[in-house]
Amino acid sequence: MPGKTHRIGPSLIDTAKAFANEKACHEYLEAARWPKGVHCLKCDHGTVSKFTTKGKIRTGKDGQVKQGPDRYMYQCLKCKYQFQTTTETIFSDTHLPLSKWLLAVAIMCNAKKGVSAKQMERDMGISYKTSWYLNHRIRKAMEETGGQLFKGTVEADETYVGGKYDRRRKRAKYDKEPVFGVKDRESGKVQVRHIPEANRYHIHNVIDSTVAKGAQFMTDESPFYKSLARKGFGHEIVCHSDKEWVRGDCHTQGIDSFWGLLKRGIIGSFHQVSIKHLHRYCGEFQFRFNSRQNRAVFAAVVTGLVIKGALRYKALTASEIQPSPSDEPMGDLPF
Repeated sequence: MPGKTHRIGPSLIDTAKAFANEKACHEYLEAARWPKGVHCLKCDHGTVSKFTTKGKIRTGKDGQVKQGPDRYMYQCLKCKYQFQTTTETIFSDTHLPLSKWLLAVAIMCNAKKGVSAKQMERDMGISYKTSWYLNHRIRKAMEETGGQLFKGTVEADETYVGGKYDRRRKRAKYDKEPVFGVKDRESGKVQVRHIPEANRYHIHNVIDSTVAKGAQFMTDESPFYKSLARKGFGHEIVCHSDKEWVRGDCHTQGIDSFWGLLKRGIIGSFHQVSIKHLHRYCGEFQFRFNSRQNRAVFAAVVTGLVIKGALRYKALTASEIQPSPSDEPMGDLPF
């Protein structure tokens, strides 16, 4: 098990050396996308030919003639379909060199508290719009789906992000966005969700999808968790209102430490995040926290980039927030 100061992600110097040209980048993406050999994206045939086309020559606004990057192509010998390593992936509509993409992945993997779009703009020498879009596509590659249910001792807690705290009215939970999370003590992993409203309905929806029946819960005295025992869970409570933080092995310090990282990242790196994209930032911090001992974290993100579908800029900037299944009316609660 590596120590606290041990580097997990690749250094920027090593990344720049390994992906110094586009050919090396495409070879790495090919191995990540097709570990058993390239297959046609249209008919899934296993025999394809490789060829390279020279980049198109364009004249810029300043009158300078610029040649685009070479294109590394594949053609299926059965259906004659032509495609690239980046076809139908998050990379599909990019104009950035892949060497910059992989350098940006290394930067985000190594940044414990995240990297703002403004910082990425300065580091990569690109426009703010491009860096903002780049960061969100890498966050999509970091999204964790599925996985085993937590079965052992689990800590659960909710927190509130953003907004202003009115000391006179003490309306913090109404002025901020609720985020709920659970941490499995055995694996050290967390599952975090931005929920529409802090209530038992939404919190228990997350619990049902992340924690197996029979698990032992450690929570504070919030009324959101009163029905856990009736639903087949073990349940112990630590009373924060009485200034009780630890009682034996009953505490929520594990999930509280994750909230500290999330809030330090938002306050220190991003300063503020929109409600629409809060779930993406939560997913980024969840992935980084769960992968803190994973030596292949860089490869995991790159694999996510090539196996997940495209994230269009138009969809990312749409004004309307699409309703999620958890936004359905509560109806008669079974608790």
